[in-house]
Amino acid sequence: MVCRLPARSGLARRCGQDLISNNGVRHRTKPGSKREAAVRKSCRGADRILHRSRRQGNDVGKVLRDTNHIGQLGISWLQWIIEGQWACGVEVVSAHNDNSLDILILLKRRDGKKGYRGATGDVIFAQVKTGYVKTVPTGPYKIQLGKDYVTSHRPRWLSFPGPVIMINVIPPKSQGSNPTAFWTDLRNPLSYAGSGDIIFDPKRTLAGLVGKSAMFNLCWRWTEFRKLPRIEAPRGFAWSKNLPDQNVAVHESIHERSKKFYKDWMNESNISPASFGDVRITNRGWRHMTRAGRTKSRILQSLLLLPSASRLLEPQHGIAKKRLTSSEKSILPNGQVRERFYEGVTARITFFQRHEAIVRVVLERNIFTTANGEPSSDESTLYSIYEIARRRSSV
Repeated sequence: MVCRLPARSGLARRCGQDLISNNGVRHRTKPGSKREAAVRKSCRGADRILHRSRRQGNDVGKVLRDTNHIGQLGISWLQWIIEGQWACGVEVVSAHNDNSLDILILLKRRDGKKGYRGATGDVIFAQVKTGYVKTVPTGPYKIQLGKDYVTSHRPRWLSFPGPVIMINVIPPKSQGSNPTAFWTDLRNPLSYAGSGDIIFDPKRTLAGLVGKSAMFNLCWRWTEFRKLPRIEAPRGFAWSKNLPDQNVAVHESIHERSKKFYKDWMNESNISPASFGDVRITNRGWRHMTRAGRTKSRILQSLLLLPSASRLLEPQHGIAKKRLTSSEKSILPNGQVRERFYEGVTARITFFQRHEAIVRVVLERNIFTTANGEPSSDESTLYSIYEIARRRSSV
């Protein structure tokens, strides 16, 4: 039996009697031995692979190298889009650590933008698939990865601590221009088909600033919120025994207990204004939070957050006020000029009975000046309390 194998293959080095490798080196085995039978079986399989690849005009090693080469080109094209067009960062995961993950997208804001510039801290985990389609799709399409592949990889995708996407890069030769890349959210169940397909929508493209905006929307504002101060929700106050969510009797509703707590809060703010940063607690805040037309669920949420709001306004926490709106100026009948705008005090509140929440206290600020432009008074009044990111997932 004669079988010619690639010179560098391990099988050629192990072949036995009458088996010749391409470099002409002869190897022997004992006739009739188990080793000879195994070698013959392996050689027959190798011959079939070589003959099939030669009929197709390819070499086995070349096929493997081309596949890897195309994958690397896909990542290079993504680097061209993300680093070149977006001015963001791409960190390529080495093959040794490649566990359902190919690249990390590091979002950055360009210089010259108002507010924060530079790296945001947001990281998007991405797996890259190059090819799979011959032309640029005009509607939703699928790429076939296999049911076993998706079943084994999906738990790994969902375990990453952040947004996880799959990117399909269509090579330039498929469209005769620049490479195109589409993405899909791997945390969304609608991205999967039961047969092992991953569903893509051409509306989700990575080209241009539209794709960059989509990535920022995917991360939303969680990096900004993670930098907020964290405060533990109070379990009691010396100046009030009427916490809305404690010791609720059958004959007394949460609304009634909340109203009692709010009255206690107003009295305490009148006695000791500095205890709440000189913020005036008046009926204006209560009327706004319980106004007609507001849904009952939002009213209930604001009432349950009253104790946390009082804790946020305590000066010892040092939470800075952030302006939320532009100014509105008006002239009063006495000739004074009133400048009105709204500020927010925001923090992460940890509760004993529920998950952490991002709570914002809205203050109405009125700055009064005389007709001559001299400062007259500066007042901050409680206006509203609500929870940010009620319908958002923090992952």
